[in-house]
This record gives sequence, C-alpha cells and structure tokens, in this order.
Amino acid sequence: MIGITIGDPSGIGPEIVLKAISTKSLPKDKLIIIGNRKLLENLPKKILHNAKNILPSLIECKVIDAFENFSYEFGKPQKKCGIASLLQLNLAIHLLKVGEIKGIVTAPVSKTALSLAGFLFPGQTEYFAREFGVDKHGMLAWSKELKIILVTIHHPLKDVPKLITKENVLEKIILLNNYLNHYEKIKSPKIGVFSLNPHAFEFTCGAEYSIVKAIKQAQKQGIKVYGPIPADSIFADRCKRTAINGYVAMYHDQGMLPVKLLSQGTGVNVTLGLPFIRSSPLHGVAFDIAGQGIANPRAMYNAITLCLNLTK
Repeated sequence: MIGITIGDPSGIGPEIVLKAISTKSLPKDKLIIIGNRKLLENLPKKILHNAKNILPSLIECKVIDAFENFSYEFGKPQKKCGIASLLQLNLAIHLLKVGEIKGIVTAPVSKTALSLAGFLFPGQTEYFAREFGVDKHGMLAWSKELKIILVTIHHPLKDVPKLITKENVLEKIILLNNYLNHYEKIKSPKIGVFSLNPHAFEFTCGAEYSIVKAIKQAQKQGIKVYGPIPADSIFADRCKRTAINGYVAMYHDQGMLPVKLLSQGTGVNVTLGLPFIRSSPLHGVAFDIAGQGIANPRAMYNAITLCLNLTK
C-alpha cells in the first residue's frame, strides 16, 4: 500500500489526484488517499467532467479523512488550507511509522499557506527528514529521459557558492549512486557532476576545487563519477562517452531546467535518503489554473506509478 496526499485544496492537487487514480492501469486496492472524501466529491463539476470514471475510482480507493470538510477559495494561499495540508502530512507520517503504507506520494502544497498555519520547515522534504531522524537527504528531479540530484535547492544564487563544499557534493553523489544501484537496478552506474562556474576552472571562485575533492573521494569508494563538467556542455559530453545514468547539479535551475524541458510537465520529484519512497509531481500548486478543470495529471500519475514500482 502507498499513500497519496491531496495537497493544498485551493490548488490543483485534489484535481490531479482524482484524474490520476481514474486511470485504469493503477491498482486501486494499493492506494490510500489522505485528505477528505467529501471535499473530493464536492469539487466543481467542471473538474469532475469525467465523473463516470473519476467518482467510481474514488469509491474503489480507501480514503482517510485527515481533516474536516470546509469551504475555501481556489487560487490563493489560505491559512485553513495550510492547516489541511499539514494535517495530511502528519497522518501520512503516522501511517508510514506504523507500517500501513510503504511509500507516500505528496500532491503540491503552498509554502505560503503552510507558513500561515505555523509550519516552520522550508518544505515537506525537511519535515519528513526531521520526523524520521534523517540528516542526509536530497531532491532527485526524475524523468524517464534524465535524472538529476540537486546539491542546493531553494537558496538564492548569491548563497550557493559557499554551500558547494566537498561534504555536500559527496553526499549527493553517494545518494544518487545508491538510488541508481538499489532502485533502478543499474550495476556500477555512471554519474556526471556539473561545475558551478560556466567554464569550470576558468575564472572559478573556488567551488570547482571542492567539487573535485568530492569526486576523487567518491572514486576512492568505487563510484564511477566524472567532472566537474560545465553545464553548457555536460549533455553533449553525455553523447560522447558511455551513457551517463544520472547527474549531480549544483543548484535548482541548473538541474530542473533540463528535466522539465525533456519531461514536458510529466517529471517527478523523488526524495532520496528517507527510509521509504516519497515522490511528488515536479510542479507546484498552479494557483493560476486551480478550479478550472484543465490541470494535467500526467506528473501525478508518474509519481504514483514510480512510487508503486519502487516499493515492490
């Protein structure tokens, strides 16, 4: 069994969860929806335009109410929606700890709404890590075509260089290597590491020397890792040598841009380092289209499918 949170009710989370679970290929008996059944059943008709498939699929799934049904406004951060999001996370953590579910798929939440609700963590990842006593974790931007782990995530660019340390880069190399080996079943995976500086060592401010130290340490541990390679040529480099299985990027956009470009809105975020699989769509709450019934559920479907496959 895996759990699926519906995310912030005022975003597209409930919509894409319902659309994704209506897909015939998903085993409904393996899914536990964490949210509120009444809230899902009361979504506007334009969201449930395909109600013949969606509502029967919802009936087939086990739904656990994490909060009471309430009224809200689509497309804006609200404290009560932040509270609902937090209650979902708390219930998911409980179900994971007691073993009722083996993995969790989280729909998008609003960091602003969570903050209004008193949530003190940068995101869901850090909350899960704290609850399960995990110090070393990372965000993997996953698509069928490309897999990139990030050394830094939501830090301002001016703060990134000082965070590119040997320890931080090595940690992400090891997390990615373990994931590719254990979950993707790739024996001796090959990993490419981005440089921070556009021309690597030319005009470097020093980060590249830390990256080299991390790479050499990883190589001593038997990991096949290459770099640092400038971001503007790392994928051309991929074409020259034996296929690279995954990459380590230094900051958010450096890794997210190529994955989102290639996946075309269907990418998945996988949190590495947790004692269970946690995946989510590689996009946010999309307040601008919330409540309109036009959200694409492909990323949520891929997140659910990936979580199911990796928890087998």
